[in-house]
Amino acid sequence: MLRRFNMLALVAVLGLSVAAPGCAETETANPADSEAPTSDLDALLEGAPDNSKLPDEAKSDQIFPAKWTDLVELQSPVKSQGSRGVCSIFSTAALMEHLYIKEGTLPNPDFSEQFLQWSVKIELGRFTKTGGSNASANLDAIRRFGIVLEEDEPYQSRPWGTSDDERCEGKERPTLCYTNGEPSDNAKAAKRWRLPNNRWVSSRRNNIKAFMTQNKTAVVAGMQFFYQSWNHRKSNLETNRDYWSEGYVLYPNDDDKADSKDDRRAGHSILIVGWDDELEVPVVDKDGNEVLDDDGNPVVEKGFFLFKNSWGTSGFGIRHEAGPGYGWLSMKYVEEFASVNSAGVPKLNLVESCSDGKDNDFNGTVDCEDPACSDDDACKVPVTEFESTDVVTIPDNDATGITQSIEVDTTGFVTNLQVNFDIEHTFKGDLTVSLVSPSGKEVVLVTEQMTGFPTSVQARDMIAEAVEGTWSLKVVDGAAQDAGELTSWGLKFEVSADEPVEICGDGIDNTGNGQVDCADPACASETLCTQNDGPWTGLNETPVAIPDNDDAGVTSTITINGNGAIGGMTVLVDIDHTYVGDLTLSLIHPDGEEVVLQREEGGSADKLSEAYTVTDFNGKTVSGEWTLKIVDGYDRDEGTLNNWLLEVEGLQ
Repeated sequence: MLRRFNMLALVAVLGLSVAAPGCAETETANPADSEAPTSDLDALLEGAPDNSKLPDEAKSDQIFPAKWTDLVELQSPVKSQGSRGVCSIFSTAALMEHLYIKEGTLPNPDFSEQFLQWSVKIELGRFTKTGGSNASANLDAIRRFGIVLEEDEPYQSRPWGTSDDERCEGKERPTLCYTNGEPSDNAKAAKRWRLPNNRWVSSRRNNIKAFMTQNKTAVVAGMQFFYQSWNHRKSNLETNRDYWSEGYVLYPNDDDKADSKDDRRAGHSILIVGWDDELEVPVVDKDGNEVLDDDGNPVVEKGFFLFKNSWGTSGFGIRHEAGPGYGWLSMKYVEEFASVNSAGVPKLNLVESCSDGKDNDFNGTVDCEDPACSDDDACKVPVTEFESTDVVTIPDNDATGITQSIEVDTTGFVTNLQVNFDIEHTFKGDLTVSLVSPSGKEVVLVTEQMTGFPTSVQARDMIAEAVEGTWSLKVVDGAAQDAGELTSWGLKFEVSADEPVEICGDGIDNTGNGQVDCADPACASETLCTQNDGPWTGLNETPVAIPDNDDAGVTSTITINGNGAIGGMTVLVDIDHTYVGDLTLSLIHPDGEEVVLQREEGGSADKLSEAYTVTDFNGKTVSGEWTLKIVDGYDRDEGTLNNWLLEVEGLQ
């Protein structure tokens, strides 16, 4: 059966209601209703080498799939060049967007065709007396100078005429008529994006296939234009509305070649993104009738490249299986009449500029919100320090202890507070150290019998306290027989002029009221806190070996796709290990916060089947990739994580 008449496949792919030829037609476009500009053929082919002299990309015995459309999913949306003859600019920009999609950093790359047209003619100095160009020159301009995003210099869909500049008529037009003037100053100052070197590719079908499959990238093809083959409205021969709507472009017959020469010579450029060796389309004569063989059967052309066009999505290729605006181009046509070019995938190392209001590295955070800016001077929170160096004796076994005060004359609210103290004592395990804010709020920094006596503590519970006033440090020795003294202490503030507000979903008590995220009344109306589709469960049953005596340990992940905040959770693990006491287990939230579940407990047991109740993440969002981390901190014993389970309750 001829693929030409297999309309059911198109209906399934596109979801359209269409009919085969001979039936009542729907979703069929008329070429006469469409803008389908062509380009300067001489410019398109300028500098193109003889295909026979280009190296073979394919091995002599290389076998390709009969149909290959893998690159369609790596394409930006089909665009329209409007009424300007700049198809090579559009096919080159389409290639560039495809290569950036493949690279993966930019979520939706959209580059400025308007800027590229100007750069080729003004910065590169090529094709200054025509609206046309070619992929080789376009890619050279991109490599050397770079182009900006569409938002920096939007495309103008019609060419300049005398209403724009009185000189924009006739053959001797200034270059600005072909560039539609100069880019804005903002566009010239905007970030420019580049590509690696480009090169020519032989237009022989197997060479194109080899290049595309080996590099997993598309190619630009610039070619002579034949009006009937493209079913163009300017054809003097009969055209086929079905072929136009389905995007079929056949090899030109002799009459079409004659009709498309001399003063009608034109060119077109497209992006080739795949092929179908088995696709068959009936050949037509100058009157648009199917050509029949001696037995009365349709003569067909077989073998077509899949391409992305730049004539919009409302006419050409409206019924194409890859989507409106795509087409099928005769391989024979490409081999005989096209020149082909492509470039490499860019290697990006984007750096966030920390004070320009833009997401320069496209990671979803801007300026000081970006972790990359944490050490940038523009993002450092001003730090204010206060210190007391008075030496005070700590009374032995006295519940009153000592209180030392510091007067703080800075206004604002605490966003971070580090308390430093230097205490000399014959048994520091007797000591309790507390900090009291000007409002009277008391926070215990060090408790009796704490393992390891610190000299610096982050007083997170003081976040959002007013800074100005009297801050006091209390030190109590709660047991007899040991003595010591406080030799100095100090406060190191990070201060905000504005009273802090609760950030819902970050797991932090931003306002210092003891209520975190959705537990804070300020978050009561947040979607995160009012809507959840929990409870949620995640299971990972893939066994993972636990490396012996390795600080890096091993990780296993579970992805939870849910909406809502966490009200409570249980982590269940099943581990075989020859010495469970070697192990430290941690659970890591999708945002990176880590909570230790168990640290080197269980001694010589060889099995760990445990359920851990975790409340540290209450109020945080549940969605994302959760990580269980297991570290074996000693040698000579080994084991395996058999499976683990997450059971999460939604916040009510």
